[in-house]
Amino acid sequence: MPPEAEGRDLSMELVKLCPACGEANPVSEVVCRVCMTNLSSVPPLPAGRTENPPDPDEPSLDAEAKTAPSPSVLTFKRVSDGRAIPVASGDAIGRLGEMLETFEAYRTVSRVHARVALTDDAWAIEDLGSTNGTWVNGRRIEPGRPCPIKKGDTVSLSIACEMIVL
Repeated sequence: MPPEAEGRDLSMELVKLCPACGEANPVSEVVCRVCMTNLSSVPPLPAGRTENPPDPDEPSLDAEAKTAPSPSVLTFKRVSDGRAIPVASGDAIGRLGEMLETFEAYRTVSRVHARVALTDDAWAIEDLGSTNGTWVNGRRIEPGRPCPIKKGDTVSLSIACEMIVL
């Protein structure tokens, strides 16, 4: 046992459970380290607890609303490896810039492939003139025209990179 842990009840370590992906985050985190969901209003819980306690001052929410990600961040899950890919409204997706590490192995994904945006509380993806196209639920979208996307939709950046909207 580490010296700093002596005299402490380790079963009472606290974490913040992400309402979107269920990740147990340190209480100091303000966004989930996996999916980037805002954790600022998530109460700390003892480690090992599987759900946040209901807030008596808040009206009851259905299960989907409780797990909805932060409205300013959309999360994709890459089908090939299950990796969560958080994207903020207005971000371009591709093999350039901040997305380099996420898509560099996918040579059929353009450097600046598509952009996601949140407008009127709905997400959309727009192909930015990519070489191999952007597909939503198996249908190729027209470059330059935003296409609505929602939880559960499949988005493909070329034929090689398939993702699910979380």
